[in-house]
Amino acid sequence: MDEEEKKAEVSGEETETKSEEKKEEKPVTDKTERKIVFSLCYLFGLLFFLPLILYKDDAEAKKHANNGLAMLIFSVVGNAVFGILTAFGGVMAAIFGVAAGLYSFAILIIGILGIVYVVNEEDKELPFFGKIRILK
Repeated sequence: MDEEEKKAEVSGEETETKSEEKKEEKPVTDKTERKIVFSLCYLFGLLFFLPLILYKDDAEAKKHANNGLAMLIFSVVGNAVFGILTAFGGVMAAIFGVAAGLYSFAILIIGILGIVYVVNEEDKELPFFGKIRILK
């Protein structure tokens, strides 16, 4: 073999290797994108609709969007109720204020648990919110 053939082989192999790497990177990027979108459902409740728009007929997307919507509804309603109850003042306001903090903290922990499930690709239901079906 002369030098030109060797160069052509080496450059051909490099091209094949680079194209194989590009093929492998795309699914990883797509998988990472899905994880980010699904995690946003739990991180910011108002973004529950993103998986529904980006992944229309995907059951996993619907599950995470449903959990995010349920958490958003319970967060808003619960905080509104506790806000009203703390408006009465006195000792009861302090008690309901602490209860409101614990309630919000519990929802935060469940949201973090949802993100952990998404990142680790675990197909587990969230405590309490996993059984609620709002989106069908």
